[in-house]
Amino acid sequence: MRYLALVLATVAVLVYSNGFDILLTAVVFIGVLLSLVIFHELGHFTVAKLCGIKVLEFGVGIPPKAFGVWRGETEYTVNWLPLGGFVKMLGEENPDDARSFAAQSAWKRLAVLVAGPAMNAVLPIILLTIALMIPHQVTMTDVVVIYVVPDSPAESAGVQVGDIIRVAQGHDVINSSTVQGAIQTRLGADMTWIVERANRRIELSISDLRANPPPGQGATGTMLTNARVTVTGVTPGSTADALGLRAGDLFLRVRDSMVIDEGAAAAVVTSALKQSPGEPVQVEILRAGRYLELSFEPALGILSGYTVSVRPEISQSNSLFEAVPAAFGQMGDILRAFRNEIGRMVSGAAGIELAGPLGIAQITGEAIEAGLAPLVTWAALLSINLAIINILPLPALDGGRITFVLLELLRGGRRIAPEKERVVHLMGFGILMFAILLVTASDIKRLINGASVFG
Repeated sequence: MRYLALVLATVAVLVYSNGFDILLTAVVFIGVLLSLVIFHELGHFTVAKLCGIKVLEFGVGIPPKAFGVWRGETEYTVNWLPLGGFVKMLGEENPDDARSFAAQSAWKRLAVLVAGPAMNAVLPIILLTIALMIPHQVTMTDVVVIYVVPDSPAESAGVQVGDIIRVAQGHDVINSSTVQGAIQTRLGADMTWIVERANRRIELSISDLRANPPPGQGATGTMLTNARVTVTGVTPGSTADALGLRAGDLFLRVRDSMVIDEGAAAAVVTSALKQSPGEPVQVEILRAGRYLELSFEPALGILSGYTVSVRPEISQSNSLFEAVPAAFGQMGDILRAFRNEIGRMVSGAAGIELAGPLGIAQITGEAIEAGLAPLVTWAALLSINLAIINILPLPALDGGRITFVLLELLRGGRRIAPEKERVVHLMGFGILMFAILLVTASDIKRLINGASVFG
């Protein structure tokens, strides 16, 4: 019943929140989650079979059972609640039968338990490869430095306001996400930028990126903005001319809002004048490599009399031979970023952000809106998280059971009494369910307020 309640809560809140295509999000969410769990359970199932353990049931979904099919000594079942899966082996705690799980050597039991998380660790390589091969639209922008914190790693490296970042740690910069991703993998280490300054390319080495920077400063001590709109012409006598715009100016921000599409600058000026009548509106541009701030006076009315060009979106995809090594590279970047984020949480530099079933559903909905490639990438990230969480020494999870087998090996083969292990896992399961309910309550509050998991 607890699983049914969780499903009903998920559906109810998704219906309340009009941010999603409800049906599509629910179907894809269940499909992604079920696929990852099935892949996980296939690991346990395959290794158990190879070790000669009798597998009684391979279940897709959580009971009650909808239907089942027998193949040999194993029943393959489909269950009504599509939020999980399981492998039921003979004698998981009773070693009386020679083919039971409990009767196997510690090394065989360890192999069976590790196989599930291992499959979730392998799956992201496959998914990331697929994501890289899927043609997808990418927004191309210039990434411009608009502020450098005094005495920061960036200032020490010689980074200047107005620099356009072209390469970050060997990665060609497509937009600010490229830079931020590179930074996350280099916390506590050095990184290299190639910047464009007054039409010249300069290589800069930023030392010791801060894993625990002062509030609001970031690892490098820079503020960046995406920019893709360039002024191509200005009508003499127009408000744009009065503002001081010139052909060749690259729009950066208008009153702290990035200008990344054709009408954004004029729209933000109009909105700002409505919100704060009588106050000038700050317009930030890059002119011939120099950062400038222009002031749009309220008396000018509206910003008009200029034409622009916008950097186009591009379609990207990789061949299989390009995608496989790139997927391994992305996997390494993700794991380094995860390690760095854990370090920041432990040090208190970052808060702990958790998402339950509702939060995962919300992220899935946002990934659907972004396209197929981001959705597949999100599934890969979710699989990595499942692998890591399942291998942690937490009772009721694979890692908790692995811990008991390792303790057995350390004790020279003497097992901890099954009834004691059962109590530990039962208590752990209760704590786990309570934690899920707390996180779900937080998800519900966030969704009702219309907020995103990403803030």
